[in-house]
Amino acid sequence: MNSSGKYSIGELRSIAKDTNRLKADVFHAPHYTTPYGLKMPCVTTIHDILHVSGNEYFSFPKRVYARTIISHACRVSAAIIVDSEFTKQELLDTFHLNDTQVHVIHLGVSSIFSAKYSEKSVREFRNKYHLTKPTILYTGSLKPHKNIEVLIRAFAHMKQRSDLQLVFSGESITRKNTLWKLVKENKITKDVVEIGQISRRELALAYRAASVVVLPSLYEGFGFSVLEAMASGIPAIGARAGSIPEVMGDGGILFDPHSVEDLTHALEKVLNDTEYRLAVIKKGFRNVKRFSWDKCAEQTFQIYMDVV
Repeated sequence: MNSSGKYSIGELRSIAKDTNRLKADVFHAPHYTTPYGLKMPCVTTIHDILHVSGNEYFSFPKRVYARTIISHACRVSAAIIVDSEFTKQELLDTFHLNDTQVHVIHLGVSSIFSAKYSEKSVREFRNKYHLTKPTILYTGSLKPHKNIEVLIRAFAHMKQRSDLQLVFSGESITRKNTLWKLVKENKITKDVVEIGQISRRELALAYRAASVVVLPSLYEGFGFSVLEAMASGIPAIGARAGSIPEVMGDGGILFDPHSVEDLTHALEKVLNDTEYRLAVIKKGFRNVKRFSWDKCAEQTFQIYMDVV
């Protein structure tokens, strides 16, 4: 058993040693922590480089470590896979790579989000989590770059005019002191609902129970939640930042992530204008067809064949 620390050089050398012993034809590192000392062609997936470009989110030592590890991955990999054109361009600009070394392969959307669910199942889900009003859903982590403050402030504006609930699935917002303080300051604690870490089936039901899904992030290498919303037949609102515009295409609504007013306007429009809402849903169904796990697998396998 490898006793080296997670993400340590020792761990990466140990993985290479074990892989070399297997005499594999190709090694695929699904994260930018590519092993040191591999004796076969290597493919590395780099989902994003936030740890390098996000100066305001990470300490100097963490940024140096990330730059060192990603530089190593870029140097030893026969091919690099990224999830979006956005991440590819960031890599090219930051690490000065050859354009032909970096391949954009979009991720897919699980069929669990486009499956059929009975009204009874959705109703039981809503009852379980006390969702008694139209809901705005956010799903994911609450890290600083996720820009949750703007969502909370926009919801507070909406509460002055509408009867809604703001639902968080994933990381606990009540344990995030700064965010929960903002919720309390805006007097919206009764209508902020935390459903926590739930199963994938329940997550699919959370989308079906929502009136709209919001991804306010300032940085994304891909952005699953907007696509999962589209597959579920729910309008998606995303920040005009990172890869989100690329992934959303014309299937959702973009807003200025620094503007509470812009997000508030987008929410009011999609919640109050039925014709507009249906048009957004229709475009979302069309856009999400661009993303397929089968296509992702086929393109990834072709990369393996090319480097071997």
